[in-house]
Amino acid sequence: MESFSERKSDDTEASIANDIDDKALIVDGASAGHKTKWTTVEFVATADLRAEEATDKPADGAYAWMVIFACFISLMLSIGINDAYGVYQQHYQLTEFPEATTAVISWIGTVQFLIMSIGGVLSGFLCEHFDTRVLNAVGAVIMGIAFIGGSFCTSVGQLMVTQGLLYGLGASFPFVAGTSIPSQWFTRRQGLATGIALSGSGVGGMWMTSATSALIDSLGRPWAMRVTGIVSMIAVLAVSPWMRVRLVPHRGERIIDWTLVKDMRFCLFMAAMVFAIAAYFGPFYQMPSYSVVVLHKSESWGSNMDTLMNGLSVVGRLAVGMLADITGPLNLLVANTALAAFGLLVFWVPFDTIGTLITVTLVFGFAIGGIVSVIPVVAAHVFGLARLPSIMGLLFISYFVGGLLGVPPMSALLDGVGHRTDYTSSIWYMAMLPVCSLLFLLAMRFTISRKLRVKV
Repeated sequence: MESFSERKSDDTEASIANDIDDKALIVDGASAGHKTKWTTVEFVATADLRAEEATDKPADGAYAWMVIFACFISLMLSIGINDAYGVYQQHYQLTEFPEATTAVISWIGTVQFLIMSIGGVLSGFLCEHFDTRVLNAVGAVIMGIAFIGGSFCTSVGQLMVTQGLLYGLGASFPFVAGTSIPSQWFTRRQGLATGIALSGSGVGGMWMTSATSALIDSLGRPWAMRVTGIVSMIAVLAVSPWMRVRLVPHRGERIIDWTLVKDMRFCLFMAAMVFAIAAYFGPFYQMPSYSVVVLHKSESWGSNMDTLMNGLSVVGRLAVGMLADITGPLNLLVANTALAAFGLLVFWVPFDTIGTLITVTLVFGFAIGGIVSVIPVVAAHVFGLARLPSIMGLLFISYFVGGLLGVPPMSALLDGVGHRTDYTSSIWYMAMLPVCSLLFLLAMRFTISRKLRVKV
């Protein structure tokens, strides 16, 4: 953001305000005999003050909840399909392409997410200058074509182009719109509304994992992809009329607000997101095959671990969405990142039993769901609502780098060090990623305020 204007308040305490930079204001909730446990940081972005209304529909109303539903469905299909890639990874690795290395096969899902992320940079800027409803519909058509085309592919390379590259390009439009629009439509219960919308990706990952596994078993992989492509295209097209922004930047705003990268808080935030996203997909991609190879369970049992993890991620998204409005979104992001690191380091690194794997699934699923749901809320809270699509677009650069640092190195370690049977080195690498993210988030948090009981 170019600058922040400071909002004065009789409740502001000078001693507390000295703890923060001049781009934010800390307001103490205590007044006239009333005491609160949390002190609130309020940010007012200049771009928000100059923002223009894109519609006459009011915030917090019935139409706003229709927007949330549309975002829920769009993310359920776009990100949900990506979260269910572990089922395809398991099928390709154990059945269809057993001669291919794990690292090579994992690039299908990795390319899918990388293109979704780098395409998100462009999509974020387009969402500020063109009708998001049209962009969402275009993305739906590309998503459908990608999976239907992928159903006719017979090699890993062909699947990288269709299931990976083309699908990622199409999904980038609902991905950006679905994550950035919800916060614009609510002034109250912003965290809860965003959590509900983003829980769509967890719900999608949960039922798409089971449905994909069942479709592959009953109809084969080609028809499983055709059904997925048709359903996703029709559903996302159906809700596109409600995928609209409420605020657009003033015409004088630059297309890319490069002053953001001069803000130390934003740089720390981007660095933290690199490692958070790198950690995100590892368990989803490797748990199904780990269950078969290490624990000697069935392929369907391994797929159920992904389903369970997605289910807990939905709970995490909703719980953190509600708590974020009470304790502050950045505080919750820090707490959930610490929980994700704890789950991997304490339960998965030292053990290889069914009980501990289920525990990891529950803890990591809850934590990672909370992380992804609160990222847009943190961005909106600290850096402004009006430019949230382009802010999320810039954050997708972090997502892109995180995608490169996540599954590919994990898979390379599994192939090169673990010889496709020993997952120890891969799990250690996976566990250290949220630890790195946590360090950057703590630096961002204490850059804003050194006070612990501050709502940020």
